[in-house]
Amino acid sequence: MVKSPILWKARTFFSRHLMWFAAALLLSTGAFAVAQADEIKGYLPAGVTVADFPAAPVTGSDQDQKDRAAALDLQAKRTPERVALAQADQKLDVYAAFGSVLGPDITEATTPKLAQLMRRASRDVGATVYPIKETYKRPRPPLADPAVTPCVRLPENGLNSYPSGHAMWGTTIGAILADLIPAKAEALQARARDFGASRAVCGVHYPSDVAAGQALAVPLLARLRTDPAFQADFDAARAELRLLKQTP
Repeated sequence: MVKSPILWKARTFFSRHLMWFAAALLLSTGAFAVAQADEIKGYLPAGVTVADFPAAPVTGSDQDQKDRAAALDLQAKRTPERVALAQADQKLDVYAAFGSVLGPDITEATTPKLAQLMRRASRDVGATVYPIKETYKRPRPPLADPAVTPCVRLPENGLNSYPSGHAMWGTTIGAILADLIPAKAEALQARARDFGASRAVCGVHYPSDVAAGQALAVPLLARLRTDPAFQADFDAARAELRLLKQTP
């Protein structure tokens, strides 16, 4: 696991708000529904909105200046190995992102029920994070400072930096997998943290964007765990994993 004091400092601010987030859950009324490219739907009608979610750092503020300095510092400390991992982490695929922990026996072919669970939960991540991105419209680091050179291509239709959708996805998926496979929970959660950190390493998000995305996963997970359809699919995925002798 890559430990970054810069990411840790950004994360501590959001950790103070996690209980607020969980207490402030409100099911969206549908105004922020995300268009779906196919028939796969999330578990929640239109994701989750969170009251009093911290605003993105204002351009020119102390936090913004710290973020910009952190982006350049992370860029200067890149290694070829870390860049390669960050580039691989651009893909939102549970088997690619967590395969190093899950092992070779867990694939989409061997765990179709797990794959379905992950696809639907991923839709809820998007439905939750995109409205917040649109609210704050924070430019990504390379657009704010040409000295930042990203190691992955910027999204063509996703120029908003705050919060990080990748970090939220990694935290959400990692937590669900940890619930499913408790014996590997620590390694799965560490992989989820590194997955989010990859976005700052590659210069497409600031550390505070990553911390915000990780924090935003908490209320979504709380809401998902009370949803009957999610619970049913979770139980089916757990039974599937038992057949592979991956969970008790």
